[in-house]
Amino acid sequence: MPFEKLPQRHLFPSAPAPARPPLAGLSTLALTGLMPLSLLFCSVPTAAWAQAPQVMQGSAQSQTVDPPGRVAWLDLVEGAVSFESGGPDAAAGNQWTTAQPNRPITGGDRLWTGRNARSELHIGSTAVRMGGDTRLDLAQLDDDTTSLRLPQGTINLRVRALFEGQRLEVRTPNLAFVVQQPGDYRLDVNPSANTTRVVVLSGAGQVYGDSGVPFALGDRQQSSFTGTQLAQVMLPGATIADTFDAWASERNRLEDQSVSARYVPREVTGYQQLDAYGDWREDPSYGAVWFPRAVPSGWAPYSAGRWDWISPWGWTWIDNAPWGFAPFHYGRWTQIGPRWAWAPGRLAPRPVYAPALVGFIGASGNGASWNITAGGGRGPGPGPALGWFPLAPGEAFRPHYYGSPRYVSRLNNNIVINNNVSINSYRFQRMPGAVTAIRTEDFRRGRPVMGSGIVSAEDLRRAQLVDGNRGLPQGPGTQASAGNPRPQGGLLPPAVNAGSTGFGGGRDPGRNDREQLTGRNNFNDFNDRDQAERRARLEQAQRQQRQQQQQQQQQHELQRIQSPQPGFAVMPSAGSSPQENGPSDSRVNRDRNGRPGFDLPQWQNQRQLQLQNEQLRRQLDAQRRLEIQRREPESIGQQALREAAQRDEAARRGQMLQQQKDQAAQRAREQATQGQARQAQEQQRQQMQRAAQSGALQRQPRPQESPGVQGGRARPDAGMNRPQRSDGEQRRQPP
Repeated sequence: MPFEKLPQRHLFPSAPAPARPPLAGLSTLALTGLMPLSLLFCSVPTAAWAQAPQVMQGSAQSQTVDPPGRVAWLDLVEGAVSFESGGPDAAAGNQWTTAQPNRPITGGDRLWTGRNARSELHIGSTAVRMGGDTRLDLAQLDDDTTSLRLPQGTINLRVRALFEGQRLEVRTPNLAFVVQQPGDYRLDVNPSANTTRVVVLSGAGQVYGDSGVPFALGDRQQSSFTGTQLAQVMLPGATIADTFDAWASERNRLEDQSVSARYVPREVTGYQQLDAYGDWREDPSYGAVWFPRAVPSGWAPYSAGRWDWISPWGWTWIDNAPWGFAPFHYGRWTQIGPRWAWAPGRLAPRPVYAPALVGFIGASGNGASWNITAGGGRGPGPGPALGWFPLAPGEAFRPHYYGSPRYVSRLNNNIVINNNVSINSYRFQRMPGAVTAIRTEDFRRGRPVMGSGIVSAEDLRRAQLVDGNRGLPQGPGTQASAGNPRPQGGLLPPAVNAGSTGFGGGRDPGRNDREQLTGRNNFNDFNDRDQAERRARLEQAQRQQRQQQQQQQQQHELQRIQSPQPGFAVMPSAGSSPQENGPSDSRVNRDRNGRPGFDLPQWQNQRQLQLQNEQLRRQLDAQRRLEIQRREPESIGQQALREAAQRDEAARRGQMLQQQKDQAAQRAREQATQGQARQAQEQQRQQMQRAAQSGALQRQPRPQESPGVQGGRARPDAGMNRPQRSDGEQRRQPP
């Protein structure tokens, strides 16, 4: 069956459920490190402004489907990166604009990473990293499906977790790659050759083509496929890493060391920037809280940024801070002492994204609310104005867009909502330092908000809460955006913009032909109007490019004729011979018709110049990366690793010192034992000497006995005949 006759709705089978549990991608520290917040379990009444609306504003009024619980976030831009919105509210002929930090990216949006540029996109815990000259479209993004379209370029995927029932796929012009296990993947698309290279650095996946028979790839396997029949141009084998893989690996290493992942689930989009811009602490009332660093005096949450209408959520807050994504779309804000702190609370493993967790006060309109008049200084000036304040822990958020009771319950995890009680006061509602206000017209136009407006205490006392469905300004609808017809960093090639069919309108893997329905190819998800507009823009861009090329060729040819350079062939003029104008005509290549082609030496010189420029660019890129690493401040994770290494070094030194002490004590004991042994030997030797001397005395001859001596001894009767002396004589005897 022809490729273009197959419907889009039978694209891929659901990916099999992963063999790991649903929480496999969430670390144990992230689960055990979250302390239950007592305030989040209390029953919080819902205010009048937060009643669930029945319809949505703007172009989404008829929507009755819950919005997605996930969005994408562009967290790193190196070079020229362009963005084009593809949502239902995008203007006809929407144009490319410079990618904005912290703007949520959802289904239908498109990104272009220019030449020599790089970018990084996060969808929960999944990281998508793009190389230069890469076009990436988010074909579908919801709670269960992530479908990416890669018309050209290079991407690297880090998939940390696949929950039960989730599917992640990448569609290229000639195939579809379905991720089946967490891991690291790379895809390279060459649209001119209709070739896709799939590299599985770790994990497992399947490649689908027109035949419907999957081609499996495992750890450290790669293969290149050309055409929709998956003709292999390179057999599976060991992967070959390059500088792009090294860059992605380094980004993964830094993310693996994140300290914030101990306090929030990795599915919280935007947690990666918290380590470098704030500190975590434990609070007895709120559990783990995060304090931002280097905020200006008088700063308050939701006070520096702007509002933008993004379907299907409507008004969405876009903060200016580099860390300003996760703290403004998850959790709550509170004040601990004089400082603001973000309290994420006990988030679910798969938390639900919210456009802005605030309450609105003082909008003008139907007379149900008071107007805030803030004059002078930094305030919005007299007149109708709109103010907002951050919700505190335990305060429920009811969206101003459509949401089913189940969606609202998931959005307010662990907060019991009582719809039977209505209150008109919240913790930060009447706190001047927590309320930000601007003109209602500035709010509707999405103008930047720089600091909170000065709102008097009397205005705050009189201001009323605003019903998000009726009190907020209407959305811009299909308001045209100011942009360019082409992205920055180079034109898209014809294979990308020409509305080519590509893969996806083909046979559904595993289905019979009888189940296929005849229909037009809808792989690119564009209607006829979009395709016509894109073709018109492409043709215009191609005409401009051809004109520029022709002008450059004419100028170059004129320069060659007027100013010949040594070693370059010069085209002979009419009526002259080759010898009159320079080297022989043999140095100029000619085609079959005899027309002059290109100058071979000049082409060689140009090629050498291109290689030199490429080498210089690589050197500059390496120097830039080293400079970025040198200037990058030490994150909390790096500090923790450094302190842990210092503790390990101190422990190692202590063990070495203890070992030295033990060895010295052992040597002392051995010396004492040896001294005792020598002393005993000395005593034994002395005893032996005395014994020998005694034996020698006994063997000597006896001397002649004197009178009164018998046998060397005095006779007993020797003194019997001696006269006795008186006591006086004995005392007078000298001693």
